[in-house]
Amino acid sequence: MDCRDCLAIFEDIGSAFNSPIETEQLLTLIARTVAERFRVGGCVIRLLSRDRRQLERVASAGLSQQFLQKGPVDAERSVVEALAGEVVYIADCRVDPRIQYPEAHVEEGIVSALTIPLSTRGQVIGVIRLYSRAPREFSPLELEVLRVVASFCASAAVRAMFNQILQHVTDTIRSSLDLRAVLKGIVTVITEDLRARGAMVRLLDGSGRRFDALEAYGLSEQFLAELGPEPDEAARAALGGGCIEVLDATADPRVGYREALEAEGVASLLHVPLVLRERPLGVLTVMTHRPYDFSEDEMYLMRGIGDQCALAVHSAQMYAAVKSRYEALADDFQLWFERYRTYPSV
Repeated sequence: MDCRDCLAIFEDIGSAFNSPIETEQLLTLIARTVAERFRVGGCVIRLLSRDRRQLERVASAGLSQQFLQKGPVDAERSVVEALAGEVVYIADCRVDPRIQYPEAHVEEGIVSALTIPLSTRGQVIGVIRLYSRAPREFSPLELEVLRVVASFCASAAVRAMFNQILQHVTDTIRSSLDLRAVLKGIVTVITEDLRARGAMVRLLDGSGRRFDALEAYGLSEQFLAELGPEPDEAARAALGGGCIEVLDATADPRVGYREALEAEGVASLLHVPLVLRERPLGVLTVMTHRPYDFSEDEMYLMRGIGDQCALAVHSAQMYAAVKSRYEALADDFQLWFERYRTYPSV
């Protein structure tokens, strides 16, 4: 590969990024471009599942459906070095113990494979893997180009995650006026779409100084039991109206439950304020498996999600209050009706 080939790859990918297509189509186009420009038999882009145990295929090119559907890809067994951020080259997939399905590779005619991690701000979120049907090595220039392509893929995947969260949170908010159902839907959507360790929403009580309501997803009951009603320093800062990022949640002195976070396997967290008309209602907290440095754009987007959540919480609380008054009025009417029927002259 020479410099002209490199420019052609970036022109193809750049044009795809500037076109109005869905993220899955974009990643498929990138996979096809890589397979064609590098003259390999196929290319697959996979993202880590939320529990980080499997690699889920999101795009591919040049490979048969039989090969692609060979079975679940175990993340630890298949590409453990890539998940540590390393480029991994396998010269012979037919005999290398790191290959999970060697028979499938033989049937597909695959000889060698190259795996490049998809990394974003210190966290590996997936891999891009090239397959060759003949012995193939990659030059330093080719490896550098593939690292850049991998960074494009990671950016596209993360952008898709956050856009998906926005849409799913909006759908969740519109689906119910029940407060607990809304909160449960929000933390579930955020955790699943962001592939996070977990998420929780804590609402303030009437005094505005303590938490009295909690909804969580992806976190153990033991961990949740460790949380007290008093906001720690990081949560209090978020209640002031800004997103608070904690890169090392197990060591940052602003966090009041560091040992519980370490036992839960949480690395980083982001506190997002739920504020309505300058009045804090609570905090949405997102927790990650690995250290993750949220970008300014991501925090801005999460702040928008927090504003939506605050509006949903307020609407649900208003609905609950109206429903309670209605039920009380209905009970009073039923009591009056029973008395009238018993003593009609009264």
